[in-house]
Amino acid sequence: MALAVSALSQVCKSMRQYLDGEINASDRSKVTVVLGTPSDTAAGAADSDHRLNLFFFRFEPPGLFPDILPGEVGWLRTFCLITPFAAEEGTVSAGENDLRLIGEIIRIFHEKPVFMLSVDDEDYHIQAMFQPLGLDQLNQLWSTQGDTVYRPSILYEISLAPIVPSVPAVAAPLAGGLGFEANADIGATTPTRRGSAPEVSATTPNLALEVWAPAIAFVHQGECAYSFSFALGGAELAAFTPKVWLAGKVGDSVDLRWETWDAGDGWQRVEPATAATIASTGIDPDAASSAGTKTLALPFTDHAGQMLLYAERSYIRASDGAVLSVRSNPLLISLYAG
Repeated sequence: MALAVSALSQVCKSMRQYLDGEINASDRSKVTVVLGTPSDTAAGAADSDHRLNLFFFRFEPPGLFPDILPGEVGWLRTFCLITPFAAEEGTVSAGENDLRLIGEIIRIFHEKPVFMLSVDDEDYHIQAMFQPLGLDQLNQLWSTQGDTVYRPSILYEISLAPIVPSVPAVAAPLAGGLGFEANADIGATTPTRRGSAPEVSATTPNLALEVWAPAIAFVHQGECAYSFSFALGGAELAAFTPKVWLAGKVGDSVDLRWETWDAGDGWQRVEPATAATIASTGIDPDAASSAGTKTLALPFTDHAGQMLLYAERSYIRASDGAVLSVRSNPLLISLYAG
């Protein structure tokens, strides 16, 4: 019976697949990248094979996140010994090919040290960090590999690897805003204005930065707001239509994404996202009545819960060509049983 796939095995397998694709991108090279111990790889390698072995041998707690609960995602620092078992090719010795492979691995991780890996359909950032290998540690590692002859090796920390619980904890709802309100009429039982805390201030994204993030705000009845709270079945909810003011580089496209929360399932992403085009360079609450907005539909209106909305922008980082995403500030809508 096959063992169940774990989050840790998915991270290690994804790193093997990534290195396999990078090293064998050229038709001139064919290197077999394997997971396992150096002794197993050495025993299975033929004289004409180039093999690269990834040996994940040490796992440690992250040293951070002391308040993680059992139902939340945990984190591990993992350490991987990377050893080439190259073959002789013509006038190029096996030893020189070992060095070529090691140099290629160092180049790959130097150019792209941070990766986005999918674990159980969730994306996580993983970083590869070069670690020194002392003589004592080298001796201890290779003394466990039987009669396998030592090959030049490098050590990388692959962190942080997620530990995903099989029964995740239900995340708590978010607070739309906290504050104090004083009314002139001490007999009043309801505030004259609801759902606008914290107050929206004028915002203009700094487009000079490569990583600039869009800014968003709700526009309702001629005013800007970051959050609203409505009673189920009430007239206010029935009359509410989400209209979003987007700010950033005019003409750029972004994705408006909803995430929803209820007491049974916690936070869930709503698919698909809604494409939108930025039409303003900034958000000015004083000009809300004339703002160009994008109209959306609420994900639900029939039960208590929360809806989080943000704009997501993708861009290509100039330094290495990596495709990255940045998010705007969040907007929140809460529905409660009246």
